[in-house]
Amino acid sequence: MEGRHIAVIGGGINGVMSAWALLDRGYRVSLFEAGQLIGATSRASSKMLHGGLRYLEQGRIGMVREALLERRWWLERGTGLAAPFRMHIPLYRGKGRPGWMIRAGTLLYDLLALGSKLPRSARHSRDDTLAAIPGLQEQGLLGSVSYWDVRMDDEALGRWAAEQLIRRGLQCHSGLPILRLASNGELECAGKVRKFDAVVNATGPWATQLLEQSGIACPWKLLAVRGSHLVVARPLREGCLFQQDDGRVVFYLPFRNLAILGTTEARADPRDPVCASETEVEELLAIHARHVRPALRRDEIVEVMAGLRPIVVPRGKEGADTRTASRESLTVRTGKVVTLLGGKWTTARQQGLSVADEIDRICGRT
Repeated sequence: MEGRHIAVIGGGINGVMSAWALLDRGYRVSLFEAGQLIGATSRASSKMLHGGLRYLEQGRIGMVREALLERRWWLERGTGLAAPFRMHIPLYRGKGRPGWMIRAGTLLYDLLALGSKLPRSARHSRDDTLAAIPGLQEQGLLGSVSYWDVRMDDEALGRWAAEQLIRRGLQCHSGLPILRLASNGELECAGKVRKFDAVVNATGPWATQLLEQSGIACPWKLLAVRGSHLVVARPLREGCLFQQDDGRVVFYLPFRNLAILGTTEARADPRDPVCASETEVEELLAIHARHVRPALRRDEIVEVMAGLRPIVVPRGKEGADTRTASRESLTVRTGKVVTLLGGKWTTARQQGLSVADEIDRICGRT
């Protein structure tokens, strides 16, 4: 496959890991990114490589298992940019999911993570919980259940992956937006048309938008959901998951010598600038105030991050509830174009392998 030249559009983690899989299979790869590598949603995540404990409640056991295996893969790279940490779920009298349900979920999480070498989940007393999460609301607190996940520096880890590929021969073009693509493998950029043996559309929340402006039909639609986080000057040793009355969860996580609070779930238009609204900032400040004392001051906010999560739904189902919609990905092939829809940071390598399988079919390898 060395003579086959593949274009990958999108320099987020999904584009980078698609290029990784393609280089592993002997293709020549050129990657095109409109802005900077790992410069959009891939650097505005919750900074976790995780299976997604809350997806067990939705019965998506296979998806969680896959993500937990991928979590292990990233740890085994030995980059120093990812490390295990403990996450507490506080239990309150008469509020949130009952303790037995949460404990059952963490035990299943342990089972699915067998072989990861991370510690097991545990039940903690009220005093131990307060020691782990300083300032946690004490009224009605019964204790907590903890489980282990992996925190990361998403931007640095994504750039590490890209640097490995550049050393291996990836041709990387940053600041070069693709205006149009064609099902025969042509791309239009910088006033020129370039032809490739196949094209990967890994533009995340903008994937179906690129297809539409190129006149390529797709039976699926992407719902863009903005997730916003506050980086705050409140150092944490261990993480915490706050249960909300609407069933959502909000993370409060250690990051460097700071903490990250998020995320929100706000429908967004991918054509608009990606930035947190004042309503979202106020929402996160109010959530923190309900769960931790003293309340956060505005001058403790170090950074406000926002990114778009692409949720895949069939066309005509744009009114779907994004809180319960699947975060799973799929690939769509149109001629010589493979489009990756949806997906998660943690499972980007598997998503890249799925893309490479489709490229193999286009190029006659399978």
